[in-house]
Amino acid sequence: MMRRLATTLAALALAAAPGSTQDEKWIPLFNGKDLEGWTPKFAGHDLGENYLDTFRVEGGVLKVCYDKYEKFGNKFGHLYYKDPFSHYKIRAEYRFVGDQVKEGPGWALRNNGLMLHGQDPKTIGKGQNFPVSIEVQLLGGNGKDKRSTANL
Repeated sequence: MMRRLATTLAALALAAAPGSTQDEKWIPLFNGKDLEGWTPKFAGHDLGENYLDTFRVEGGVLKVCYDKYEKFGNKFGHLYYKDPFSHYKIRAEYRFVGDQVKEGPGWALRNNGLMLHGQDPKTIGKGQNFPVSIEVQLLGGNGKDKRSTANL
């Protein structure tokens, strides 16, 4: 069973999978207006603190913005959905725009993901960079090299 869903994407929907005890029905996880139902967690900060207004909703899109950062400083952040799920399919739309934040790690260039089957955010230590989870990694290209996406 998935404990919590952490992500930073533009649009999300979830459905019970065929064969489950529920009828397959898509459930929108993002309302296009605000972060209702989502809780941020950043390394070095308390659960619920949206460090430097990193996660924002603008024009119906959930954005990850670094315009208020002087440098990255290992402030890895995740968004957690309010409900746990199991037996599901997930559909997400995402894109990458802009430049990487100053001093962001090279491997993190155009790097996002769906953290699935993760630990409850209430149990994440203040100094813990990432949740214990399985991540479906979503990567954007760097303009030069081949780069796979949806890595697990």
